[in-house]
Amino acid sequence: MELRYRQGDYLYHGSPYKFDVVRVRQAVDVMFEEGCQNAVYASESIDMAICFALGVEGSADGERIMMPDDGMKMRFVNCHPRYDKKGYIYVLNKRNFVHVMGTQWVSHEDQEPVDILEISVNDYINSHCIIE
Repeated sequence: MELRYRQGDYLYHGSPYKFDVVRVRQAVDVMFEEGCQNAVYASESIDMAICFALGVEGSADGERIMMPDDGMKMRFVNCHPRYDKKGYIYVLNKRNFVHVMGTQWVSHEDQEPVDILEISVNDYINSHCIIE
């Protein structure tokens, strides 16, 4: 993916869905309290955003897990990415966010993207997924 935005001025939010405004939502993180805010989450890492843009399909007991030991890969347990679909990377203004931990930033207000980059999920399965 050709990146037209300098890291430093922008953050990235990944979603399997396309929309005009990135809305505040309640997040759930089983390991870190900082990951449980009612906010828009974004990352300094476009690779992390790509992982979330891949989406998830499969059984009701499936889960996606992103752990530091796996690097910038999403682990899919009893589920899989949305094969043959599109994903979206939202480029957001960093000045509208506050840092929470690692590469994660939050905004407690809805965000209008600077740009929306479309990806093909299948292009990132080998490089960004661990499927169990």
